[in-house]
Amino acid sequence: MKLIMPLFFFLFFNITFSQDYREATIIFNDNTSIKGFAEIKNNEIYFKLEQEDKPDKWSYDIAKGIIFSGYGFSEKFEYLKYGKHSKPKIFEVIEEGNINLYRESRMYYTSKSNITAEKLPTNFSIYEFTTETFYVKKKSEEFATDISFSFKTTSKKYFSDCEKIIKQINNGKFTRKNIPDMVFYYNEYCDENNE
Repeated sequence: MKLIMPLFFFLFFNITFSQDYREATIIFNDNTSIKGFAEIKNNEIYFKLEQEDKPDKWSYDIAKGIIFSGYGFSEKFEYLKYGKHSKPKIFEVIEEGNINLYRESRMYYTSKSNITAEKLPTNFSIYEFTTETFYVKKKSEEFATDISFSFKTTSKKYFSDCEKIIKQINNGKFTRKNIPDMVFYYNEYCDENNE
């Protein structure tokens, strides 16, 4: 029985994560780009020109980010520094404007099983859940700010140049649950070009 469980996890994760690479455009630090196929693993971009090719590994020292395309929509990811001593990490770009919004998603797996009288697990289930952390960055800033952490205090300080946002944080219209709406609102109504 001890051998069966690790084998199950090995097969499950191989089946789940061994899909083909997605259509993508890699963007380099000099703003040149190449189309091909890619995936992101462990903060690095694995990129190849054709599906049958062996992928090359690219990181923030050469690559600025990547845009995945297909199925009628695109997803953009960029390397971003969030502290003076932090190495750049790759984040999903949610909104671009006077303030850019980035999302870091982490997926977790947990399992649950019923134990019978014979101590054998039955009804084995795997549950998946995701956590999201949002970062904001103005064009003039070198580092991104974690807007999810201590939301009310951080966001009131960060958006202090827009009284409309502060009022809506105070009255509970903007909360940690709708950070993207708050950034969209800022770029639409509080951007210095719109005031």
